[in-house]
Amino acid sequence: MDILKRIEKLASERGLTVVDRGNGHLQIVGGPLLVNYYPLSKRRSVYIAGTTRRYEHILPEKAVSMCFDIPGTRREFNDARKGNYRKLRKRMLEKSDKCHWCGCILTIDTSTMDHVIPLYRGGLDNANNRVLACEPCNKKRGHSMPELKENEIGIRES
Repeated sequence: MDILKRIEKLASERGLTVVDRGNGHLQIVGGPLLVNYYPLSKRRSVYIAGTTRRYEHILPEKAVSMCFDIPGTRREFNDARKGNYRKLRKRMLEKSDKCHWCGCILTIDTSTMDHVIPLYRGGLDNANNRVLACEPCNKKRGHSMPELKENEIGIRES
């Protein structure tokens, strides 16, 4: 079976879509995480959008399941990244004053910066990965990604 058709079949069984971006680059979309897959490359590399880690020698079944898997933790974590995000939070509050997770109204004093894919799990410290959250939601999440666990359970039940 053609590799593209095999991946499309596996993805459709999980409610996902495969987009061919050309040059052997496939994107698996529709799940909680966007996966960039290069099945025809020598290393069969996979990148999860918003992270820095490359996974090598990945089979199509694993690439599709990575849309629902929580990224592994990094061995080292640099606390020096912690900084004063007050100005950035002010700019973000102008766009939306609600917590990304629970929807409560935020102020500059009640808001915290949260990373959708935590830095500890290889997430990037850029605008695409930052959201505003209330302190209870941010502390409850910590380095975990509970929204993926819930989605994974929902997928398996259907």
